[in-house]
Amino acid sequence: MSYKNLTNLYLMLFFSILSYAQQNGKAYYTKKSSHNFLPIKKSDNSTTANSLYKSVNSGISGMEFILTFNNELANYEHIKKLGIDENSSRAEFNKVFSGYSGPYYYNFATNNVTRKQGKYLTEKKMSTYEWELTKEKLIINDLTCYKATTVLKLQGRRGEILRPVLAWYTTDINLSAGPDGFGGLPGLIIQLEVNNVVTALKKIEFSDKPVDVKLPTKGKKMTEAEFDALMKDMVENRSKYYDKN
Repeated sequence: MSYKNLTNLYLMLFFSILSYAQQNGKAYYTKKSSHNFLPIKKSDNSTTANSLYKSVNSGISGMEFILTFNNELANYEHIKKLGIDENSSRAEFNKVFSGYSGPYYYNFATNNVTRKQGKYLTEKKMSTYEWELTKEKLIINDLTCYKATTVLKLQGRRGEILRPVLAWYTTDINLSAGPDGFGGLPGLIIQLEVNNVVTALKKIEFSDKPVDVKLPTKGKKMTEAEFDALMKDMVENRSKYYDKN
């Protein structure tokens, strides 16, 4: 074997080992909102709601999230802060408008994303996002990122809602995951833009030791479509569910 071929072989082995080692760690994300809310009329007597809407952008900016990952699994969740009531109306408003409805769990072997919603576990394939990859590049945090777009389909009271999604991912980090359940790209999502909210990587910490991630086992499993249908039925037929409780 020639010296050049031997050198190339060593380089391939080095980057393969590096890529494998990078599959253990934690990535931290923050959010920034540019929501523009219409002013609420004084005649509506909605002083409380108006106050919540005004504080939503600053509230979202104060939220932090962590993606814990290894070679097989990953978990994305909101980092709870001391002194903040996560169940308060203000905190719930912030979560809704931030686009977070997790926690989310990634299974790279099955290509599944599981979301824990109270007593329910909803599942879907990462391939359902149908990403459109482009050659457009952007340097973010010294990482070369590529642009990908898709459309998020949601079920609203008046039918289907379509929201454009813009993601910047890097192939430098071989991890097909990202914020808020998004994944399925040829690398880690560094920045995500959905519904006037930008979720961006703050820092990433790799570990040379195994990182433990466990999938949730408690909860009723269903597809996203089944869960959306259930939520719609609960809104339209509240008495049926309240009677059961």
